[in-house]
Amino acid sequence: MLLSRKPAPTLAPASPRRHWGRWLLLGVGLLVLLVGLGVTFFLDPWLRRTLEEQVAQSTKGRYQLRVTEFRTSLWQRRATLRGLHLRTTAATSPDSARLPRLQLALGQLSINGVGLLALLRRQEVPVDSITLDSLTLHLASLPQGGSQQPLHQRLPCKAVRLGQLALRHVRATYGAGNQAQVRLGESAVVLQDVWLSAAGAADSGRVGYAAAVAAQVAGATAQVPGHEVKLVRATFSTGSRQLRLDSVLVHPRKPISSVRSSAMRVSLALPQLVLRGLDAAQLSRRRFRADTLRATRPRLALTLPTRKPPVLHELLQPYLAECRLGSMQVTGGQLRVAGLALAPALADVAVAANGIQVLPRQGTPTDIYYARAWQVRTGAATATLDAPYYHLSWQSLRADSRTGQMQIRQVLALPTMSVVELARSKKHQSAHVSVRLPEVVLTGLDFPAAANQQQLRATALLVRHPQISTRSDGRFATNPNISVVTPEMLGRLPFQFALNRFGIQDATLALTFRSPRDPQPGVMSINRLNVKLRNLTNDPRRMSAATPLTGEATGWLQNQCAARMSLRANLLDASGRHTLRGEFGAASLSMLNSMIVPTRGIAIRRGTVRRIRFQMQLDRTAARGTMWGEYADLKLQLLNQQERPGVLHRVGTSLVNGIFIRDNNPRKPGQPLQTGIIASSRERRYSVFSLWRQGMVSGLLHSAGVPAGMAKKLSEAE
Repeated sequence: MLLSRKPAPTLAPASPRRHWGRWLLLGVGLLVLLVGLGVTFFLDPWLRRTLEEQVAQSTKGRYQLRVTEFRTSLWQRRATLRGLHLRTTAATSPDSARLPRLQLALGQLSINGVGLLALLRRQEVPVDSITLDSLTLHLASLPQGGSQQPLHQRLPCKAVRLGQLALRHVRATYGAGNQAQVRLGESAVVLQDVWLSAAGAADSGRVGYAAAVAAQVAGATAQVPGHEVKLVRATFSTGSRQLRLDSVLVHPRKPISSVRSSAMRVSLALPQLVLRGLDAAQLSRRRFRADTLRATRPRLALTLPTRKPPVLHELLQPYLAECRLGSMQVTGGQLRVAGLALAPALADVAVAANGIQVLPRQGTPTDIYYARAWQVRTGAATATLDAPYYHLSWQSLRADSRTGQMQIRQVLALPTMSVVELARSKKHQSAHVSVRLPEVVLTGLDFPAAANQQQLRATALLVRHPQISTRSDGRFATNPNISVVTPEMLGRLPFQFALNRFGIQDATLALTFRSPRDPQPGVMSINRLNVKLRNLTNDPRRMSAATPLTGEATGWLQNQCAARMSLRANLLDASGRHTLRGEFGAASLSMLNSMIVPTRGIAIRRGTVRRIRFQMQLDRTAARGTMWGEYADLKLQLLNQQERPGVLHRVGTSLVNGIFIRDNNPRKPGQPLQTGIIASSRERRYSVFSLWRQGMVSGLLHSAGVPAGMAKKLSEAE
């Protein structure tokens, strides 16, 4: 095979081509590289210096800002600042001096998703998020004055729409010197959808400019006048509309005591407080609206101030234009009030209130301490009566303004010292009274009148099964003061009262008196006592001579003699005029020996009462009336100091029984009954019950044959 000898064809030389596209791409790349290097090495430092200079310039040198690191990413629309430090320097002008002294340290500030084009055009700038992390702030004082323009009007652009603003790991203090007035522990705040614009400010559903707010505080203290307040933890969220405080403590600088000062002193330990249904948007507009407030196991002690503090609506007026709360509940509380003569202390307190609205009161308010209705329950309670002589307590209390009922169980009023110690302390005779009331019930109680007008108005007051004992010592001087236990004094009480019915059910009274002549005290008892009073009031519209107090009482004297009495009295009659009627059933007169033998030195040897009736008219000067005593075989015995009939006493007894005493009344069957004149002058230092006793003694003695003058004198003897 022959090989071709033709020369191989050669390629024609390529025509020159322009590679300008490659050079363009290379140039763009170099430009991007230069811009990137410029941003990295020149823009961020320039922005950092500009920011620091702007802070100094805008505050006229008052503040100095230092930023450790400033990084931006134009492609990712992000800026990150680290190590920010802002502090106060010397003021260079009066205007800058108005800015507060502060120190601020911020670990990191992150700004993401900034709308750069909108920012350059000064339109509404969208921002995805701004986060401040590890913020520590010390503020020495609050700003003085400030701009009157709202924040959105001071922006360099039309508006800002921020998706989220978060402050994390925040610590703050406020106050000059070493003792900060406010100290904020580890805290965090997150605001969602913050719209800095006129529309955002006008949106009634926003808190400030934010659509939602959540905050958490872990540890806070505050110094307020005379007190230190501590808070262990607090959380709040507009999403749940709930504010929760855990472990609130309030400590007074001066201890709680009975000594008052110009300011109130409060000691409070509150484990938990939860406020639900809080309308934070309205709160930012000075309107407080919430559904429920619940406080759990608060322990509160306070000393009342010397001056009455302002009422609640006056205190809130500078801060709130409106204050409404659907309901309030307190459970498991303890309360102690010092600075009052009563000095009450209550345990296991539960309080519920509905329809609370704090407003100035006009006319005759129907609310009760700003609420439509209250329910109160307490456990054991103590107080002091006529300090320091009596101790008051009860086991439980129930009150409900909706039903108008109040019930108190196991009430005790007991002396704190003996009969002799009490008389020595008061420097005169004083009744040593012990009271036990198993149950006290008020129905139809007008709670608004009690709270707002200091008036006691109720349909009925019933005291069930009371036990009352009184002890007195006649060796001490008589009380020099006029007794207040009288009808006219009852009408002069410093508050108005009106009870349609007052009742005492199955009471027991034990009366003990130690006379100077005998160490053995005299005793008397009234058993199975039942009392019913109607129209017990000092209201001039209800009390008059035509519509007086009326009532009846039944019981057993010495548990042997049935007795019945009726009363009629005008409590507004300044003369103390009233009428008493009554009768005693059959009994042996010797039942009186337990009282008259040790106190009068007289014994009733024998004698039987068939029936005794009496009627008396009494006033501030005397008791007058008539007694009808039907009795038989009456014999007395005069005794010596040893309660024995000596020779002379036997002679005296014979003379008394033979000359003065009428053995039988009537003397013989069919003869008329000899009436007794009731006449006894009143000693105003003694209670009205002493006057009742004096009248009956004078009538009994006169009906038994003792001359009227002697009977009167004997009845008035101490």
